[in-house]
Order: sequence, then C-alpha cells, then structure tokens
Amino acid sequence: MPFYNKTKQKLEAGDAVIGVRMDYASADIVEIMGQVGYDFLYYDCEHAPMNEETNAEMIRVAELVGITPMVRVYENTPACILRALDSGAMGVIIPHCNTKEEAEAAVRAAKYPPMGERGIAGRSIRMSGMAPADYVEAANRETMIVAMVEEERAIENLDEILEVDGIDVIWVGRGDLSLSMGLPGQYTHTKVEAAISTAIEKARAAGKIIGVGAMPPNDPETVVRFTKQGAQFFSITNLNLFKIAAKDWLDKAKGIK
Repeated sequence: MPFYNKTKQKLEAGDAVIGVRMDYASADIVEIMGQVGYDFLYYDCEHAPMNEETNAEMIRVAELVGITPMVRVYENTPACILRALDSGAMGVIIPHCNTKEEAEAAVRAAKYPPMGERGIAGRSIRMSGMAPADYVEAANRETMIVAMVEEERAIENLDEILEVDGIDVIWVGRGDLSLSMGLPGQYTHTKVEAAISTAIEKARAAGKIIGVGAMPPNDPETVVRFTKQGAQFFSITNLNLFKIAAKDWLDKAKGIK
C-alpha cells in the first residue's frame, strides 16, 4: 500500500486544507466526507468517546475514499501517540502543546529513529506492505505532527516551539485560548484576535505552517479571512455540518426565508 500523505503534500505546496472533526464513529460519514472532497479528518480521542480499536476501523474507510486519517490523542505521551499511529493514522494532533519541551516530546514519540524514539511493530509494517527499512523511512517522512497551542502561555512560548524540528503544523485552538484568557467563547474579542494574529505572523516568519481551530459552522468566510492572513489548516465538526444541512433543508421545505 503506498505510504503517501496528500494533506501534508498540499500544505507543503502552500495550499490550505480543510478537515472534519469526528466526534463519534461512523463509516458512512467518513465515506461521505471523502467523496465530497474534504482533505482530512481526525478522530477526537481528547474530548469524544473514541478508542484505538474504533479508530483502526474508521482509518481503513478513510483510506478507501482518499481522505487523510488523523487522531487527536488524549494526552502527549509516548504510549498514547504510539497506539494512535499503530492504528494506521497518518498523523497525530497533540493537544495543549504549550512549551518547547512538550513539542520535542511529541516528535520523539511519533518518529522512528534516528528522528525519534517510536518503537516498531510488525502490525504497522504488515499494513504498509513495505520492507521494514522502507516503511520506517516513509513513515518518518509522511507522518504529520500537529501541535495545538491552546493557552496564552503557548503564544508567549511560540518562538521556542517554532524551533522544534518535526512539527508540521502549529494549530491555534481558539476555544481553549479564549478560555485561558478569561474570555471563553469570545473568539472575535480583540485580545483573542491579536494573539492569533501574533501566532500567524511568527509562524509565517519562521517558515512554519499554521492553522486556526474552532471555525464557526455558520460562517465559512472565517476560513477565507484566516487564509488571507497566512493560515492553512482548518476543520469543522461533523455534527455542526449535519446540523447546518438539516436545518437548511427543513427551512426550505417549510418555505422559511
């Protein structure tokens, strides 16, 4: 099976990517998201009741429809990251990666030697259908690491975080960032917006890819706005997508303007 991460390649080419956060397992939803053209999806093991066994089955569906499967792990530990990647994920999203040391720990856990310290498993090699040496080289090249900066102190530490080799995307979590600033849910507050703009400017100056989280379901123009600022990585929750579609259909059926 070819080991190729099309989302990572698009980002490196300078394109923006849009994914879907999966809050529960559904092969049908994964299939639909791949068919309509989303770039990636991620299984949220931090906030949702997902596990490695469920992820493995959903990852197989994602591969069939050409959408990049990722996992947001519930904690930044070697065992947690290892199990997510050995389930077949093409990337891991690390929550609350607020210091350089935490970013370095994620890289060590997600990459094989000499880049990191990830242990190898026969299952991973078998799934790839590659020789061990070829698999390790491909996995180190194609596996994505997305570091979520979600607290005010992470913005303060961003210069050091950006120095860490192996982090593919810095992702600003607007929800937790606004919470840490004493402004829960106030994503457009001037202080929150200023922190995000600072993060984007610093990442772009360092030649790093950056994204912004918590995209509003009723305002896709927010993605366009952040793209113009230089951000490239975005997502929307599957439940919000279906809520919007369901309400739109119902309103039209009832003739509501």
